[in-house]
Amino acid sequence: MRALLIFPGHLWRYRAMIWAMAVREVQSRYIGTLAGFLWNFIQPVAMIVIYWFVFSVGLKVRPMGLFPFVLVFVAGLIPWTLFNETLSAGVGAVVGNPHLIKKVVFPAETLAIVHLVAAMVTHVIMLAIFGVLLLAHGFPLTIHCLQFFYYFAALTVFAVGLTWMLSALNVFYRDIGQALTVVLNLWFWLTPVVWPVGMLTEHQHWIAKLNPMYYIVEGYKMSFLYENWFWQKPPLTLYYWLVASSTFFVGSWL
Repeated sequence: MRALLIFPGHLWRYRAMIWAMAVREVQSRYIGTLAGFLWNFIQPVAMIVIYWFVFSVGLKVRPMGLFPFVLVFVAGLIPWTLFNETLSAGVGAVVGNPHLIKKVVFPAETLAIVHLVAAMVTHVIMLAIFGVLLLAHGFPLTIHCLQFFYYFAALTVFAVGLTWMLSALNVFYRDIGQALTVVLNLWFWLTPVVWPVGMLTEHQHWIAKLNPMYYIVEGYKMSFLYENWFWQKPPLTLYYWLVASSTFFVGSWL
């Protein structure tokens, strides 16, 4: 509980440092490239086009309901990309900054936040692209869209806690950093980003809900497309927060 209480204070106290390090992290990705910052736009658009072509044109996947595949897919891809980028970069946060960890009094817990803030650049860009797609398909933005802030906060707690946990363990077991890529690829296909939950049987649906990212991905879809509120599913909400808060506290302790 103490970790959760002091966490907002840490963010505020080190906000300038976190922002500066996040900006440097984003800039370092594109050093020496001709397109530079434009790659933040090119990569999400390319990913969306590739998946749209493969599943919508090639495999002719049709989600249940009124919404075209590209909208359902992108709504789920937005939170997953933030989660994936935060973990992929954050797992090496401690071993990649020994000069900060060893030689100065440095709040090591802020390194996970740095990678989260850096990943938010892509997150904001994808939200803007999704907004254009919604309007282009004739679907207006409603008050339910504001609910995504809740799911973003929920994802932040889980992602930061898991990043703390993995980055700490990666100091002693470097295989974690290598295995994470495999785990995230498998995790992606176990999460309803590409495939619709309507294809699952009742038993499979129950198992799928054990995946914490199911709650987040479906939550973004409910916010932007299906217009349902998070409090309409209290058991799933309670389960997610039990998992997310436990991960946060264990990660903080590690």
